[in-house]
Amino acid sequence: MFVANYVDRVNIGFAQDQLRADAGISAAAFGFGAGLFFVAYARSRRPVPPPVAPSGSRRQLLTDPQLLLFCWIYFAISVALYAVTFWLPSIVGDIAGLSDFQVGLLVAVPWLCALAAVYVTGRASDRTGRRRPFLVGALLAGSAGTLLATLVSPWLGLAALCLAAMGFKTSSPVFWTIPQSYLDARIAAPAIALVNSLGNLGGFVSPTAFGILQDATGSTRGGLIGLSVVGVLAALSVALVRGGGHRERTRGRRPRAGDHGPGRGPVRGGPARVR
Repeated sequence: MFVANYVDRVNIGFAQDQLRADAGISAAAFGFGAGLFFVAYARSRRPVPPPVAPSGSRRQLLTDPQLLLFCWIYFAISVALYAVTFWLPSIVGDIAGLSDFQVGLLVAVPWLCALAAVYVTGRASDRTGRRRPFLVGALLAGSAGTLLATLVSPWLGLAALCLAAMGFKTSSPVFWTIPQSYLDARIAAPAIALVNSLGNLGGFVSPTAFGILQDATGSTRGGLIGLSVVGVLAALSVALVRGGGHRERTRGRRPRAGDHGPGRGPVRGGPARVR
């Protein structure tokens, strides 16, 4: 189901050049249209705190600064990831002498690299339990890839975009291990829905802003540089995430007698650190 869902998000990128040629739409209009999906998605995923939530849980959901930080980090990840998703076919299409079929084959290469990176990074993150360093590394790798793509030839730019896809795609699953370990179980479900819905608005902002920059400058260079900046800012923001997430399970850690969960008395396993 996820593959089928993602096909709809990706295939519109292949139609961009034809839409601009046949319908005369601008890059900004294309980006706006591509991003509208995420507005509806965010609206449908509006979080509602449980009606029987303990006293204070609703306030914690709406005012927790760490929760707002998670929203921003995931928003930045979505900005970077979906800009690459929607604009990669157009960027690859700038390589001279390629047919549409060849463009499609080349566009698949960065995502195949990302598939391998997600598996390897996920395994390493689970084995070490060190989530934040892996997330920072993935975001910086993606930022480096998008920046390099603006500085080299188109073929080398494709290799740089492989690095960008690996970094930004990997950052998403690693990110989700952090809020799930930090959040109080009483508000975890609506809080995660809030992070997901607000964060996915980056899928609207990024193609729209990317298209406006392309119309203004005549190239994708400005948009790619912008993605690098967003990735670096997100990596720096990870350093602000507080340690002490109480639900993270790290391999090799055994529960200790006397460990306490948040406000619930002694529990087995106790609080683990988000590292």
